[in-house]
Amino acid sequence: MSLKYDDSSSLIYINVDGLSAPDNAPSKFVRLSNPNRIYFDINNAVLIGQKQQLLFDKSNFKEIKLAQFSTNPDVVRAVVTFEEDFDTSKLKLVNLNGNVLLKTANPDLKNDYFNNLYDENPAYNPYSGIVVNSQAIQKVDVGINNLTDKNNSSVMQDIQKAFADSTLNNSDGKTYDSVISIDLSSNLKLRTKYFINGYYLKNGGLLVSGFGQITAAKMFALDNPKRIVIDLPNTFVDKKIRNRELNLCPDGSCKDTAKIGQFEYNKARIVVTTENSDKYIPVYSADAQSMFFINADKLNHTSLVSSVANLQKAYVKKINSKTNELILQFTAPVVHSIMRTDNFLTLYLFNVKSYSEPDLIKTFNNTYYKQLTMSLLPQIGVKAGLKINKEDIIKIDQSIDGKALRLTIQSSKQTKNDNIKQTTATNDKKTPIKNKVVLDPGHGGSDYGAIREGINEKDITLDITQRVASILKSKGYKSALSRTDDTYIGLQERCDFTEVENPEIFVSIHVNSAVATEPYGIETHYYHEESKELAEIIQKHLVKEIDSKNRGVIKSKFYVINHTDVPAVLVETGFLSNPDERAELVTEKRKQATAKAIANGIIEYLKKK
Repeated sequence: MSLKYDDSSSLIYINVDGLSAPDNAPSKFVRLSNPNRIYFDINNAVLIGQKQQLLFDKSNFKEIKLAQFSTNPDVVRAVVTFEEDFDTSKLKLVNLNGNVLLKTANPDLKNDYFNNLYDENPAYNPYSGIVVNSQAIQKVDVGINNLTDKNNSSVMQDIQKAFADSTLNNSDGKTYDSVISIDLSSNLKLRTKYFINGYYLKNGGLLVSGFGQITAAKMFALDNPKRIVIDLPNTFVDKKIRNRELNLCPDGSCKDTAKIGQFEYNKARIVVTTENSDKYIPVYSADAQSMFFINADKLNHTSLVSSVANLQKAYVKKINSKTNELILQFTAPVVHSIMRTDNFLTLYLFNVKSYSEPDLIKTFNNTYYKQLTMSLLPQIGVKAGLKINKEDIIKIDQSIDGKALRLTIQSSKQTKNDNIKQTTATNDKKTPIKNKVVLDPGHGGSDYGAIREGINEKDITLDITQRVASILKSKGYKSALSRTDDTYIGLQERCDFTEVENPEIFVSIHVNSAVATEPYGIETHYYHEESKELAEIIQKHLVKEIDSKNRGVIKSKFYVINHTDVPAVLVETGFLSNPDERAELVTEKRKQATAKAIANGIIEYLKKK
């Protein structure tokens, strides 16, 4: 389908639809000399469209060719020619999720797995001095039957003849008539990683498609008229589709329109004129060759799910004092969206089904990403959010197989957490307000928490918390709620709120969930030893009031109970994933009994102080 070269990692990759092993995936290459070159075959394969060739200058690579070698059987052959002194034994051939990869086996090679997807400080002319010329040879106009006809040897001879010469020029300097030369360097100044040739409406949004590796910059809004702009650096737009205005609501439901143009010689720009500029989000395909731009209110994200993935592993690395890296690894290619405001970064992972919260907490603990929150979207998908600074620079890379994302944040200044730590270390601790408690309803707003059968954790936690507050007020105790409606509140914001309110204790209320449906029961979590007594008292009252399994008091490093200066606990009021307990959790009886137990536990603890 396509031939691509990534200079940043000295990597050649060929996208193949339906690649499988061992039927057609190449496992080895043949080394030849005079000139120094290798070739490998992809069996049971047909080359779609034009044959492809890349010519290089100032590089160990000299030439890459891809052609239909035979039609009976169907074999596509790739030939790579190198400088004479290049050691081809350092090459490695890999079959990776629909791509044939040829990479240098250099142990010092960095970034041989990722391509840049989102960059707020993009570098242009990514080939770094390497001149790449793409020579596209006109395909022979024959029918499908002729291509598969074993007797049609003259057609194949014509194809092989057209691709035979490595320079595509005769000795007299004349160019073959069958060749179209597209210069990717000096003549057109087209040093791009992405060529856009598709731009049209689909499922209520704008689909941008092309060849290569898409990269997007930070979106921004403009006024008079109101519009949202997203730039695609290192991108070239087919002249046939430039500056065409598309009506995004042909049914008349809105007046939104969109255009795409060549803003600079190697930068494309998409402009959507709309009164709802804050609603539009870009959705990236798993192969990073297309982008779907749509009003989020119209997005049915289940339509984006062709295969389901799980978040398998997370890795955190501190690059330097201001730069931190996070890699999320999945079991299958991920369809995702990146949204960045001045103070918040959101990743939507639309086809991710599950993740392990304990593993993530352990990974993020004591790292820059300890404030990152993850929650399930309705039906399927995961939302990850992180509070950032306006001046921070975000960069996101995607693995070639679509199974990993790498988030790199270059901080512009000291993080808020660090400032808080310094403040609390240098100032005397305030005396808490007597008989006052901060109640924290878990999740809220776009953070749904656990979701089962259309029932959201965030709704149950708010209901129970408001009931606890009402009971405490009737008994003469003061309470402050971190949220009083369906609003998103970050983890650190909840801790900051507690510091301002200056209570005696902090109680966070949640509903549990698990992958399996069997677990059920109630548990109360604490982290600091000073919080253990509060957890034990509340758990005692919960078990007394509610007929469910006593799962006990557990020491856990949940963010809000770890970063709060007063005794703090987190209550898991039951399992939404258990059908029987889920049916109880939504009843007035269960919610009121839970609220009564928590309130009685709080009162008993405060009376003992």
